[in-house]
Amino acid sequence: MNAPLLDFPEHVEKTELIRRQHLLPLAFDLDDETDKLAWTVRDVIEELEILIDLRATMAPGEFQEGVRDQARRLFK
Repeated sequence: MNAPLLDFPEHVEKTELIRRQHLLPLAFDLDDETDKLAWTVRDVIEELEILIDLRATMAPGEFQEGVRDQARRLFK
């Protein structure tokens, strides 16, 4: 089982972005923002439930855009 060894600079280039993303603080790691985040999550869940209930009457693109809008709210 001889696997070729990766060139170290090539390996770093492929993995550096992932490594840096793991070092970033997460939104819920910030104590002063915990309450605001909790309310945002609850609100997004309610909006998604409404979207699911209305899905049968919506165009597929309209439903997908609604879900994307809610995802953007979480990642702000």
